[in-house]
Amino acid sequence: MANSKITCEFYNKLKGTKKLSHDDIKFLMNIVRKELSFLIKHNIPPVPRNYEKWFYIFCSLAEQKKELDDLELIGLYKEIYEEDHQSIEISAEKENLSEELAEKFKGIADKLDETLKELINNIDNHQEKIDGHADKLEKVKEDITLETVSDAVMEILQELKKLRAENQKLKNELKSYHAEVVSLKEELSNAKREASIDFLTGLVNRRRFERVLEDAIRDRKIRGYPASLIFVDIDNFKKINDEYGHLAGDIVLKELAKVFRFYLRANTIIARLGGEEFAILLPGIEIKDAVKVAERLRKIIENRDIKIPVDEDGEKKIQVTASFGVTEIREDDTVESLLIRADEAMYKAKKSGKNKVEVQ
Repeated sequence: MANSKITCEFYNKLKGTKKLSHDDIKFLMNIVRKELSFLIKHNIPPVPRNYEKWFYIFCSLAEQKKELDDLELIGLYKEIYEEDHQSIEISAEKENLSEELAEKFKGIADKLDETLKELINNIDNHQEKIDGHADKLEKVKEDITLETVSDAVMEILQELKKLRAENQKLKNELKSYHAEVVSLKEELSNAKREASIDFLTGLVNRRRFERVLEDAIRDRKIRGYPASLIFVDIDNFKKINDEYGHLAGDIVLKELAKVFRFYLRANTIIARLGGEEFAILLPGIEIKDAVKVAERLRKIIENRDIKIPVDEDGEKKIQVTASFGVTEIREDDTVESLLIRADEAMYKAKKSGKNKVEVQ
């Protein structure tokens, strides 16, 4: 998986070593926790090939002790792999992940929780023995003078005290480590319950998109980083459903999703908000350029032939149009105010004749 643009020495260690140290596992879990959280947040399926690519990026950043925000991470992925960060690679022919490495990840996931519990239990038992020896030696030290205590006994006593302190520190680290694993399990479980995909189009859904908007608004306030929002609504969609059926309507929705994916940049976030409404977040884009993007998409959709079935054997080509509302994120925005403004711009386009781009 080596890449000339970034390096990950730990990745090579994973492929070459048979046993990981405690520090290695701690370092690995820090990478895994950040990576899985990112994949869940951005609706990226953690199939082995995708997981490997993102692991290499997060590993490289961890070794450099470098932090990037989500939009910078997406841009870095695009620069390194020259593909959409939401692309899915599940073909066996494309799968190059080392079986040995995959087994190590699986083994860690299966055994780590059990091993940590066992280690904590062993340390507890060992601690009791150390406490017992230390108490006995303390009593001896109280009953006789220091002059009569041999150097050997004093050294053992000091060593036991040192070992007790070190074991307590290790025990606390392991308990914290175990708590992180439990937290990660809960996070993954919550992610399953709160699916963020619109399964018809493969785009993110409204719930997920609103969380993305929160991040974008925060970036605007803290870093002054610009971003624009485009609302898209298919014109006369009800008529399409009534005339050709809901299957045709689904085809139209999927076709527009395909257009957005193909013609927009890799770091663009695209969502289906519901029904025939879509939303597009353009990170780093000011409103004047966002209008150009919307106008380009409008023309592409207007001139695109969409094939829909009309009977068991036949197809028909239809054309659709869409209305666009464009706005830019402001420092004082909330998710609600931003969505309302974009919706108002889109409604203006609808009211003024449809198949238009309006700005609010």
